[in-house]
Amino acid sequence: MRKVFLVLFFGLLFLNSNAQFSRSEDSRGNNMYQTDSTRNRKERKVTIEGKTNYKDYKIISLKNDTTFIDTTLSVKKHYKHNYIRKDNFELIAFHNQGQTYNKLGYNFQESSIFPAIGFNAKQYNYYTLNDLPYYYVPTPTSEMMYRKGLQQGQVLDAMLTANTSEQLNVSASYKGLRSLGKYKSALASHGNFRATFNYHTKNKRYFVRGHMYSFDLNNEENGGLTPESMNYFESNDPNYTERSRLEVNFTDAENIFEGKRYYLDQVVTLFSNRSFEKKSTSSQIKPPTKNDSLAGNKHRLNRNAIQKPNRATKPGIKKPNTNSGIDSLAQTEKAVKNDSIYKPTNTISKDSINPIIKVSDSIEAIDSLALLAKSPITDSISIVNTEEKQLFNLRLGNTIMYETKHYRFTQASASNFFGEAFVNDIQDHTSYQNFDGQLYLQLYSIYTGSLKFKTNYLTYNYHYNSVLYYDDHTISDKLKGDALSIGAEWIKTFGNLQLKADASTILFGDINGNTLKTAISYQQDSLFSFQGFAEFTSKSPDFNKQLYQSDYKDYNWQNNFGNEKITIFGGAFNSEKWASVEASYNVIDNYTYFNEASKPEQAAETLNYFKVKLLKAFTYKKFTLDNTVMYQSVVSGESFFRVPTWVTRNTLLFSTAVFKGDPLYFQTGVTFSYFSAYKMNAYNPLISEFNLQNTDEIGNFPMLDFFVNLRIQRTRVYLQLENFSAGFTGRNYYSAPTYPYRDLTFRIGLVWNFFI
Repeated sequence: MRKVFLVLFFGLLFLNSNAQFSRSEDSRGNNMYQTDSTRNRKERKVTIEGKTNYKDYKIISLKNDTTFIDTTLSVKKHYKHNYIRKDNFELIAFHNQGQTYNKLGYNFQESSIFPAIGFNAKQYNYYTLNDLPYYYVPTPTSEMMYRKGLQQGQVLDAMLTANTSEQLNVSASYKGLRSLGKYKSALASHGNFRATFNYHTKNKRYFVRGHMYSFDLNNEENGGLTPESMNYFESNDPNYTERSRLEVNFTDAENIFEGKRYYLDQVVTLFSNRSFEKKSTSSQIKPPTKNDSLAGNKHRLNRNAIQKPNRATKPGIKKPNTNSGIDSLAQTEKAVKNDSIYKPTNTISKDSINPIIKVSDSIEAIDSLALLAKSPITDSISIVNTEEKQLFNLRLGNTIMYETKHYRFTQASASNFFGEAFVNDIQDHTSYQNFDGQLYLQLYSIYTGSLKFKTNYLTYNYHYNSVLYYDDHTISDKLKGDALSIGAEWIKTFGNLQLKADASTILFGDINGNTLKTAISYQQDSLFSFQGFAEFTSKSPDFNKQLYQSDYKDYNWQNNFGNEKITIFGGAFNSEKWASVEASYNVIDNYTYFNEASKPEQAAETLNYFKVKLLKAFTYKKFTLDNTVMYQSVVSGESFFRVPTWVTRNTLLFSTAVFKGDPLYFQTGVTFSYFSAYKMNAYNPLISEFNLQNTDEIGNFPMLDFFVNLRIQRTRVYLQLENFSAGFTGRNYYSAPTYPYRDLTFRIGLVWNFFI
């Protein structure tokens, strides 16, 4: 971990001292940034000319949706300031940062036809393919996120990215977490390293991108409080306010989830037919007002504004203009317009904390990799330019992904908590390797839209060290095989209406499955948007539900389950003027779960699960009340599928700019969270899964958090007093049976962006 931090730190220093850019124009009038070869080794001199805009700093997702690095402050970013950097509304955290979450709601969308490894309680700090963004930046850029741990420790997430040329971008990121926790044997120690690149040729006929990802997620496991300790906790015994005095079920166990992934995506244009026409275009973002730095359309400024203030006194360097350029993101916004709850009518929603947010769908343009090649965006109210219009495009591409994963559970001495064991020293180890290669042909025309034909080849090897001969049955050592699938995707836009369809099926192999996904979306300017979708998927259950071996006798099984059949209908209506509503109805046959004995079981009854979520904010002057309410109902299948009926989060906040010139933006408020009581699933650290329990009802307790958030230029500071209601609501708050939620806790954190 220390080596990675040193590499990132010295890399940042190197870029600060050596990055020099000059702006030039090619024969077509496009602006490009090139490395300045004239360097003085004795004097650090920065020569940056031209104008830029915050939208030049792009973040591009796997699906080629684009957003921009955003340094503004909003309550939505406050919700995402946690170690997974996602809004955890449908989750309840365990007491220590870096531990798992229990689910308050479920999402079955985007299911793959290929089974996953399982061990789902360890997956929250794991980065999927969709979680890794790619970048395109005119100058070296970095972001650092810090958050205080519990008792001892912290989490630090550092990212550094740069374009070595207009064609090539590279990035490196590392998230390290270490937090001791207040209870015995609750230490969390995680590491996530990510490195990405994207490249295109000068003629823009070939695009390639890829990443390398390495992770190790290590947690000490204590099995929760003993029954006697739970009595001390709930009665608020003064002898046990120091939580480390409470006894836990065991103190010598830990589990770890680790592995590596390599990914490559490349596409070449076989044939392209384009036309050019002069067209008057109008920006869809309204002109900036005096108090609206987010609009930013005319905040075109000299790049010297990005330099540090102490450089302003050097010859040849202009004094920073704090009202323009990248710094404009950190400057004046009146309270109500700085908050993402209330944005100007035509402002695009963006969030660098969670960069995978859809702003524009480039599928209509065939290949989002082409976004990397576009010139910096020109923003104006009305301009006459030459627009490139694609008439026909044919491309050939392929993706390659290879990944290894290992799950281990170790315990120095076997505990009767899990029953009898074969040996006293527990050393469980599950290994998994898979290769997934896709070859596709993508056709685009103005008549058919985007049509993509694809074929996938998957090989997998889920295995243990030996075959287990136990009583009257044998448990094999592996699930190994391959599968070949074919599929097609179609996307077509008709004005404000867009249609999508995606179908895949496994032709042959050792597993079987198929999926059909359809969606329709409509965007009425910035007034509202609507999306409806339907999904039909048949897939094998997770591998750890099919096969598992352990040194504990009761945790060995091999099952021949049928495919889970998932049917989902849903929709979403989004409007900042009115409200946002999301709803889904889920029907699942052969739903597979862990029963009360922590063994996998397939339901004979069909699961029918309905969920609707309402989001609405009310703003009056400098006060905002942000509300998120979710209602859930299990129509059938409640014997094996449990969720709370109501989940709510309500935040009352006050926002204002402080001091003359508005150098400081200030937010403070209180968040109220609540979910109704239900028989919450129990956590089993041996298999890192949640299982049914019919003994305890958990919920029906309030959680109140007080916070103060500050923005100083490009730095956002987060101060939070978590669960300050613990002292007067009773000690009945749990994240899972025997696992108390956190007591009153003070947190400090920040997110800091650097632009060279």
